[in-house]
Amino acid sequence: MLCDGVAVFPEDIEVLPGWGPEQDEWTRRVMPGNVAANGGWWLHFHSYLLTDERGATLVDTGIGPAGGAAAEWLGTAGRLPSLLEQAGVSATEIDTVILTHVHLDHTGWNTDGVAPRFPQATYVVQQAEFDHVTAGPNPTYERQLRPIVETGRLRIVDGKTRLGKGIEVVPAPGHTPGHQVVVTPRAVLGGDVLVHPAQAQWPELLYVYEREPEVAIASRREVLELAKALGVPIAAAHPHTPLDVTSYGVKGRGTAGTGRGLCPSQRI
Repeated sequence: MLCDGVAVFPEDIEVLPGWGPEQDEWTRRVMPGNVAANGGWWLHFHSYLLTDERGATLVDTGIGPAGGAAAEWLGTAGRLPSLLEQAGVSATEIDTVILTHVHLDHTGWNTDGVAPRFPQATYVVQQAEFDHVTAGPNPTYERQLRPIVETGRLRIVDGKTRLGKGIEVVPAPGHTPGHQVVVTPRAVLGGDVLVHPAQAQWPELLYVYEREPEVAIASRREVLELAKALGVPIAAAHPHTPLDVTSYGVKGRGTAGTGRGLCPSQRI
């Protein structure tokens, strides 16, 4: 788990309709690393690096550099290149980049100017997501995906697809029409199937920016059941640590610290 950055969400917790004291108490107890001062909400921005003797896969590319759209929105810049360097993996060693969806805080390091930042990688998105982001003007597509298309490095898949190396992508629409999760032997990498950790405990808890709310709830339930059946945690993009959903009740895993400086990259 590579923590590209941490920022207080620019809007208040009311972006989760149905939020109340029960959700607040649970989050403070189980996932304090997502609780900021004055009731604010720390968002963590995680990418996931999967490596073995067959190669290296990166799931989502985070906020991106200073001056980028996500960094300007959040007031902080990402640090993914230095984290990859610390992990001993160069940009040219990444052979696959899986994008759970095409939002600015998940694609920020896709490119280096006008070229793919990971020049040997195939970038993978769902057909429904590609159709969605190319249906009309979309600044994130223009900045972060069009250069991938123009260099012939985009792979579009349609539905559940095995990518090899023990990795499978599974559609989980709702947050966006072509949102997907990544199933690995150790975790389900959930992207934004849940944006706040409390959505693992209350799947019906909506997020106002989900494109199709009822579809998002159904996908959330399906992914929670999938992780439980596989006996692995859900490691989503924004909760502080992976969430253990394999037994009764949802538990946070790993460190329980709070705040900007305590978002360690960690093995899961």
